[in-house]
Amino acid sequence: MSDELKNKTWPARIIPPVSAVVVLACLAVLPGCSGDRDPASLFGPAERETVVVDAVLYVDRPLPAILVTRTRAANIAFVEEAAAVNDAEVTVIQGLSEYRYESVGHLGRYLPPPGAPVVRPKTEYRLRVRALGQEVRGVTVTPDRIVIDEIAILEDTSMDVIRRLEPESTRRNQVVYREGLIEVRFDPVDVEAYQVVVLEEEPDDEGGSPPLEARDGRLLLPWFAIGSSGEHRVEVYALDRNLFDFLRSVEASGQNAFGFGSLAGDTFERPVFNLDGGIGVFGSASLDTFGFVVLPEDRSG
Repeated sequence: MSDELKNKTWPARIIPPVSAVVVLACLAVLPGCSGDRDPASLFGPAERETVVVDAVLYVDRPLPAILVTRTRAANIAFVEEAAAVNDAEVTVIQGLSEYRYESVGHLGRYLPPPGAPVVRPKTEYRLRVRALGQEVRGVTVTPDRIVIDEIAILEDTSMDVIRRLEPESTRRNQVVYREGLIEVRFDPVDVEAYQVVVLEEEPDDEGGSPPLEARDGRLLLPWFAIGSSGEHRVEVYALDRNLFDFLRSVEASGQNAFGFGSLAGDTFERPVFNLDGGIGVFGSASLDTFGFVVLPEDRSG
């Protein structure tokens, strides 16, 4: 990572627990992923061979790739190529404009047409997928833009502001590990929940939160989610209703395992998909980011 972190284009993602397709494959296919629960108890008979959609729109980003797969019987080993649906008709609709996607490769991945516009805030988008003799439909209304106004370092006990970080910088934002509390501040967006993800220099080093309430526009970052040294990037997401419903309902234990704040919503026995004719996710989010460097505890600068 460099000091130009804020200006780079990074792939947005559905924040943990895991991406939609992996969760659904795990629940519908592999009994071990759902503890002692029989996978058949999560889905009705018609859903054991049905269309699974993974599509998340991000405000001010290009229309995303969309994954189309199918559920597999619980007694069949999951193979990515076998689950992929490569001959679907995938269309995203915004107002009077329709964007017909094209299949790429053999893993059920579809890309928007060249020249498709970026995703707008506070806008309705519709999805139509025709595959396996079925038609899947979904609707999302994208959140307004989320903009991080301030990153404050608070004193642990009094919660007074010790100093402030610079949202547009990384290298100049230096914090000593476990000294003070890092609080992200922003104008609240009209959504029910947010998510936070912390990424370190190594690509696989990341930790994410479940859906969080932040009606006052403030989120505390716990130190156990932050590495003891090096550059870090924090992404704050405002979730639409579809992502909120899906992510809160797949929390297996009903507990906030990440400790990022108050867990929003309840736990459901069955994931909430908000799709007609299939399962999966068609949702949207807006996001903003900032970066900082963590110094080891035995250093002060």
